[in-house]
Amino acid sequence: MTENNGQNKTADTINSPELGVNDKTARSSNKVLIGLIVVLIIAGGLVWLYLQQIKLNDAIDANISSLAVSLLAKDEKVLALENANSKLNQHLSELVEQQKLLLQKMDLLSDSQTLTGADVKQFWILSEVEYLLNIANQRVALASDIIGAQAALTMADDLVKNLNEHRLSPLRERIAQEQLALASVVKPDVEGIAFKLRSAINAVDTLQVLMAAPVSESEQALSIGDVNDWNGIASSAWQQIKSLVVIRHQQDGRAAVLVPEQRYFLYQNLKLKLETAQLALLSGKNSVFESSLASAADWLTTYFVGDKRDAMLAMIRQLQSENISVELPDISGSATWLKGFE
Repeated sequence: MTENNGQNKTADTINSPELGVNDKTARSSNKVLIGLIVVLIIAGGLVWLYLQQIKLNDAIDANISSLAVSLLAKDEKVLALENANSKLNQHLSELVEQQKLLLQKMDLLSDSQTLTGADVKQFWILSEVEYLLNIANQRVALASDIIGAQAALTMADDLVKNLNEHRLSPLRERIAQEQLALASVVKPDVEGIAFKLRSAINAVDTLQVLMAAPVSESEQALSIGDVNDWNGIASSAWQQIKSLVVIRHQQDGRAAVLVPEQRYFLYQNLKLKLETAQLALLSGKNSVFESSLASAADWLTTYFVGDKRDAMLAMIRQLQSENISVELPDISGSATWLKGFE
């Protein structure tokens, strides 16, 4: 009986409806958990793929930018090469044209007569004479170089003389006239005037400035009675301000410097006027040269005194009489005549 009772209890336990429900719930929970895990794995994979896609896009963008910069640099290099090639082609075209002209001249000489050694020598000597005449014109017109132009004309005349060709006598006559015209040009001593101006500039700091009489203590003192009312205070303040004035005018109309520290500006202004005159001298600007010297002379007379001032003023007056403008003659007649010579 006892054994039968135990078997019955076991059977009842197995066949209990509560135990079946628990098993079903456990299975459902496991399935949900597995589903969540699968979803998380899929989501993680998608995020990883998204991040990889972003990195790939960034790398592609970087490569595209680098390629664009490289293409732009190549385009600039190609453009520079094309410009250089264009200039080179233009220069080659000019050389080809010059060569054609030279060949045409040689053909004309060859067709007109049979060239001898003397004829060839004359041709090249006249070419050299033409070159020297052009050099003389350029030295006068562009650099105002009288000496260089005279030297070029002398060399050209010597070459023509050695040819011993009577047909070139008019050329020698024109060269002689141009040499005389250059010799008659009066050129100022620019170097000497520049040295004088430089010495004056260096001596500016040694000049004595016209100093006014110092302000007396009675003019500067403030009495107690003066400041008892507003009018007295204003009057005293005005007296103090007047004591700070830099320049006073004397009875003869000249200005006198009161504060010694301000003399620096007087010196620098005078130097600037003299340096302007020096620059105008070297540039050949006569009007600026004269106005700068006149301004420097007025400045010396107004603000400076002493023997050194008088000496510098006398030198400036002497420089004012100098005429630095040069009228250059026209020496193109010989070159024009030679171009028409056959």
